[in-house]
Amino acid sequence: MPGSFRVARILGIDIRVHISWLLIFFLVLLSLADQVFPASYPQWSQQKTFIVSAIAAFLFFAAVLLHELAHAIVALRFKMSVSSITLFLLGGVANLTKEPPSAKAEFLMAAAGPAASFVIAGASTLVAIYAGDNMGRLPALEPVGAVAGYLGVINFYVALFNLLPGFPLDGGRVLRSVIWGFRRDRVAATRIAARGGQLVAGAMVLYAASRVFDGEPTSGLWLGLIAYFLYSAASQSLQQERVTAAVGSVRVGQLMTTDFRSAPAGIAIGQLIRDIVLPHNLQAIPVVAQDRLVGLVTIADLRKVEQDQWATTAVEAVMTPVTELATVSPGDQLVAALDKFGTGDLPLLAVVENGSLVGLLYRESVVGYVRMREMLGFDSRR
Repeated sequence: MPGSFRVARILGIDIRVHISWLLIFFLVLLSLADQVFPASYPQWSQQKTFIVSAIAAFLFFAAVLLHELAHAIVALRFKMSVSSITLFLLGGVANLTKEPPSAKAEFLMAAAGPAASFVIAGASTLVAIYAGDNMGRLPALEPVGAVAGYLGVINFYVALFNLLPGFPLDGGRVLRSVIWGFRRDRVAATRIAARGGQLVAGAMVLYAASRVFDGEPTSGLWLGLIAYFLYSAASQSLQQERVTAAVGSVRVGQLMTTDFRSAPAGIAIGQLIRDIVLPHNLQAIPVVAQDRLVGLVTIADLRKVEQDQWATTAVEAVMTPVTELATVSPGDQLVAALDKFGTGDLPLLAVVENGSLVGLLYRESVVGYVRMREMLGFDSRR
């Protein structure tokens, strides 16, 4: 996700934080320190309230991370690669490199997140009850009980919200898996679940408006923001499935280009820009050694190097090595290529056969193919 940075690596998965997470963390902290804890514990000093609020906020986002890790662990169990987990404005997201291979895998993966949140909520509630029962003889348990009580409530509501039957929420994915399992048609299941996501978003907008009219504009605006993102994500899912259905059994080799420019390994960045990037107006360039793909360099990679170092910096210093690249072969179905394009911003995929670079598949070529099918009316005749 653009605008995010890596903070840790767990089970081989990059844990990333989006810049928008800082905003929501600050708002959660402010809400706890100014409203939630002062209302229940007015005897606390401001310093104690702030420290307890900060601990509660960090543990809440740790719980969000555990929610996403539960998704990721099940995904790994079904041989689905998880590139990263990103915490952002509306919570967290586990980034899969491809869609679940079966309805069963989808169901178990989707249900794992809410299940983890329910477990955290239950455990936190038990800790809060224990602290409440023993606070008389152990006064130090008061802040423990306060934090645990908050985590119990908030994780319970997180689980309930994620179980709403609207794609791409977890509940929408559960719904898709059930429909997929009965109808044996993932495209139709996605269409129904995504429509459910749009309906849920619409209902949230109405509820948000009622909160605004009832004199609670802040909560209404937050609900409206969540509804907007949910509607956008559901609509994007519909678009992706429409594209997937349109490409059908088309192979990568039918749309790839064999007329491409590449850069030799060891070339200096200055020469690469002067001889290849500027004359051909390229945004991404494969790097090869004796026709074998060794990496890919983009404009964003080149901009990391100061101009006075272009002449002495080799392309290998900034390129993405082939071991970290998603590649396809000419015989792969185009659907597989779409999965590898995913939600990233790379404009192309390298097409590799027996280790050698044989072509490039541009995202715009796939989009153009789908649009041409629509213009010719192929999809309306199916």
